[in-house]
Amino acid sequence: MLILGLNIGKERYGIEAMRIIEIVPLIELKKIPLAHNAIKGLFNYRGKPAPVIDLCQLFENRNCNNNLSTRIIIIEYKSLSGVSRPIGLIAEMVTDVMMCETDEISSTGIQSKQNDFLGLIYKHNHDIIQLIDTHNVLPESISYQLANQLS
Repeated sequence: MLILGLNIGKERYGIEAMRIIEIVPLIELKKIPLAHNAIKGLFNYRGKPAPVIDLCQLFENRNCNNNLSTRIIIIEYKSLSGVSRPIGLIAEMVTDVMMCETDEISSTGIQSKQNDFLGLIYKHNHDIIQLIDTHNVLPESISYQLANQLS
């Protein structure tokens, strides 16, 4: 399995490459007044507006730093209304891709409804990389706000 490595603060995470449509540089976004803090705005993705979510805001209640390695990871997201559209996820230190064997991936042994977007873990060298489940990455409050945007 191919995994895109990224940081959120000092923690390492990963997203399965097969769930990623494209990775683009951080660009200026159209702000959406009164939206959830994690919804950073919209950008034109292949002729359609795509919302962008800040993973640092979701995970650590702060904005992602604007570094050279900060990127927008575009994934396919299925809204509450059942419509699938691309959305962007802002992440820091999007710098590497790792090939891992399925026997190197295991469960955390911890389950919580508050962080059900955190999936399995991958032991890479001396790091533990937690996989992000892109199907569940958005809390219901944000999914609800995007439902009308994506229908």
